[in-house]
Amino acid sequence: MVFHFSSGIRSKWTRITEYDKKHPVVLILLIVIPVLLWFGYINIINWTDGSISNGIPGLKYWLDSERYIDGATSIAHGMPLQGRELQFTGYMLLIAVVQSLHLSLSVMAGIQIAVALLAALALYNSCWLLTRSRIAGLFAATLFLCNPFIARWHIYLMTESLYTSLVVLCLWSLLRLLKRKKTVDYIVSAIFLICAMFVRPNGWIMLPVFFIVYLYSFNLRKWVFIISVFATIAVFTLTMAKVPVFRSSVQITTPVENLQKGITVWGHGELSLKMPQDKDIDKTQWTSGWKYIARHPWVSFKLAAARAGYSLIHIRPYHSTAYTWHVALWVFPAYLLALIAFIGYRRKTAVYVALMIILGHLLVVALSYAEHDSRFDIYILPVFYIFAGLGLLELLKKVSSLISPKVDQAKL
Repeated sequence: MVFHFSSGIRSKWTRITEYDKKHPVVLILLIVIPVLLWFGYINIINWTDGSISNGIPGLKYWLDSERYIDGATSIAHGMPLQGRELQFTGYMLLIAVVQSLHLSLSVMAGIQIAVALLAALALYNSCWLLTRSRIAGLFAATLFLCNPFIARWHIYLMTESLYTSLVVLCLWSLLRLLKRKKTVDYIVSAIFLICAMFVRPNGWIMLPVFFIVYLYSFNLRKWVFIISVFATIAVFTLTMAKVPVFRSSVQITTPVENLQKGITVWGHGELSLKMPQDKDIDKTQWTSGWKYIARHPWVSFKLAAARAGYSLIHIRPYHSTAYTWHVALWVFPAYLLALIAFIGYRRKTAVYVALMIILGHLLVVALSYAEHDSRFDIYILPVFYIFAGLGLLELLKKVSSLISPKVDQAKL
């Protein structure tokens, strides 16, 4: 009886792996068609009634939407961008192009959906580059396309959808570069990086990551590489602190003021932490924050950890129980599978590249604040989804190895 049960499970596992290797078209169609149908469905209902977002049909507007439209108008009329508009130049330029072609702004939703589909392909190919497994790639792409908390932003005139997709494309381009090291890979990766940096200011945190990966790809001597990494980080930090355009770009988010106020989630003072007040700290210079942190390291660390924690869990204390459980199902299983992959693939360079992108974005949150509507949270979630696909593959392999000895023993 044990033999029949074990061999039956093993047989099913064998059929799955055979489809992965011998019948890729069948496997892809069995998964891709339902996923695309579901992806289309959630975008259609979001467009028609906004049931997974703000309850309003059509293109959604929120917070910075008017700023983007005003900036696009300025570009169209040859006027300079002002203040925070400079941080979103790429997105405003895209809106300006759409408007110059006399197209409806609704076209932006179509562009964002198209780029999200391209990002899904990049997720799939990233897993393929690392494992040669279609199962892992399809699982990662499915999580990305079917997650309503990501999909909801495709219909917004906001940078979230496009930037999230660009983060995926940036990581994919780096993994592809490390695999092939061709000139075209350096060019493609640089293009995606530039697009990300000018769609959202968060993208600038990936600039040192790209330099470090480029340096690694050159096969430098170990000591030269280590010195170059520290030099890259130092130059980037000094640039953000000393170059006026970058210094003002960071200062515009009032990081020192937010630090002394103990803000964890923007707009929710009830979640703020009590912080020491130093009157001699210059709030007009973001670099003064380092002085404050040096004076109060423990409370500053707690504040940074709280901000990053809120961003990672995607759940806020004011969320309903139903919403909390819904979010948890899309986040925590993926984290668990990703952890399995991080351990199983810890010797692969891809893990460190992904971790640098994740930690870089968390650093931005730790130094500023977590968003009340979880917008900042989705930027790195697809990176975890890549490794969730790898983790699923590792888990399936482990199950197979546990079953096989039982089968062999039953045969004896």
